[in-house]
Amino acid sequence: MATLRKTDLVGRVSSKLGGTKAGADAALTAVLESVQEALAAGNKVVLTGFGTFEVRQVKKRKVRPIRGNGSTVEIPAHKRVGFVPGANLKGEVSGKR
Repeated sequence: MATLRKTDLVGRVSSKLGGTKAGADAALTAVLESVQEALAAGNKVVLTGFGTFEVRQVKKRKVRPIRGNGSTVEIPAHKRVGFVPGANLKGEVSGKR
């Protein structure tokens, strides 16, 4: 299984659109920045068929550390980004499409 990086995606986008890598890089960067700005503002981002990104609030909790004396460690409340895959993405990954 290979790791796909941003430069790999730029190459794929440029070949699919028949444009330059610079143009594909600018387009991909604009999309990613727009998603990041929307999430930072507390909005949900829905890409129909692909999935939904949203900011979730995680409550503070106590956990036992992996190593140590067995005492609990408190994890403070924080926000994290959640992703729920859409139907098309689920189908592609599971091989049902």
